[in-house]
Amino acid sequence: MSSTTRKAKLEIILGKGAMEAQGTRDNCTIRRAVPQDMDVLTELWEEMMRFHAGLDARIRPAPDGTHPWREYMQNILEQEDACVLVAEAKGRVVGYIVGYMQTPPPVFQPARYGYVSDICVAADTRRRGIGRTLFEHLVAWFQEQEADHVELSVAARNTAAQAFWRKMGCQDYMHRLWYPLSKR
Repeated sequence: MSSTTRKAKLEIILGKGAMEAQGTRDNCTIRRAVPQDMDVLTELWEEMMRFHAGLDARIRPAPDGTHPWREYMQNILEQEDACVLVAEAKGRVVGYIVGYMQTPPPVFQPARYGYVSDICVAADTRRRGIGRTLFEHLVAWFQEQEADHVELSVAARNTAAQAFWRKMGCQDYMHRLWYPLSKR
């Protein structure tokens, strides 16, 4: 699918590039992320990483991890099989979600599914429906891409995120385990 066709389909989903989010208390607007959002996306990502590192020391970025993450996000913004959405409230980006299409090895069915790699809502705007609204808009994009289902990973010690995803209707599917090979 060409970039122009994909943008046209997303405009249908997001109402010409932005849509007032229904069900949020902050009158958010959901829109496609643009390169000019990179600084605030980075701030939100760093907030999320600090939060996760506080839950589990194994989840920590490299000392220079911000730069590669920014490069990764710039690449994601340009991919046709990826979607980055932001939530704006009162002119401020307060959250984002990243999703992309995946194809499993050919020994598995279904052929294509959506994968949510990141979601972050600023700490001072949580519990207002912003995460739900971001996810609902990303699900609409996945449906436009003809995804069969959505997959994501959630940190084992992040009980708030687990509760959020279950509230969204997600179900346990796989468990990823950790086995250290060195003494700590």
